[in-house]
Amino acid sequence: MVAGQVHAASESCSTVKLNGSSVWFPVSIREEPAGGLRGVFPDLAGRIFDILDIRLKSGPDLPWKRQLTLLENGQIDVLAGAYVTNERLQKFGVSRPVMKEDVAVFIRAGLPFRPQGPAELAGLRGVAPFGASFGEEFDTFAEVNLAIDRHPVDDLKTLIRLLIEDKADYMVSSRPGGERLVGEMSAYGVVEVLPWPAAVNTLHFLFSRATPCIDLLHSFNAELERQIDAGKLEDYMNIYGHGADSRTPGYTNLNK
Repeated sequence: MVAGQVHAASESCSTVKLNGSSVWFPVSIREEPAGGLRGVFPDLAGRIFDILDIRLKSGPDLPWKRQLTLLENGQIDVLAGAYVTNERLQKFGVSRPVMKEDVAVFIRAGLPFRPQGPAELAGLRGVAPFGASFGEEFDTFAEVNLAIDRHPVDDLKTLIRLLIEDKADYMVSSRPGGERLVGEMSAYGVVEVLPWPAAVNTLHFLFSRATPCIDLLHSFNAELERQIDAGKLEDYMNIYGHGADSRTPGYTNLNK
């Protein structure tokens, strides 16, 4: 999209309403519920929309499932970080992939055996946040074969406590975020992360199709690619203490 086209699009979308998870470290976070939205994806979005001369306004702390509904209805313009499913491809505009992330399984250490793959989770008590997707392949498998109790909380600490208290056998979560919280809760030795990935997903920005800001997707993608090529993704990952290269457990920079 040339400069004139970006300007024309911005006339109908002068401000982008952005939101994202408050607890998805380091993708999108808030230090406290009333705090501003930070993280790799909000920081990237801020830089890109500044270059495109579009004002950015971050929304308040909201449950993940509600944010997806607001995005579909046009009350949010852009969601800062999400996995892609067939349903989301139909409902939203999807940016180019930013990076890959491992989905991991966290188990209570007292489990009598160590599952060697998703199939061996059958018959165990699983937990995950309400509304969370872990990618099309895992979601489809889990719906048919697994018993995962979806809790109406976004804070994974609540789910980790269920493992500690023997009220659940495993939790499904992004690997980097889950490992960070296990460490913060001093739960190593009580909660273990299994070495194999339950899924490996690409992460994207999602654009609402119900607002004029969808017209910015092409120019956003072009600038996103330039920023990643220039190393800005790695810069932001390093700011949040998680270098985005193939040596980092849980993440892969797609440009490497």
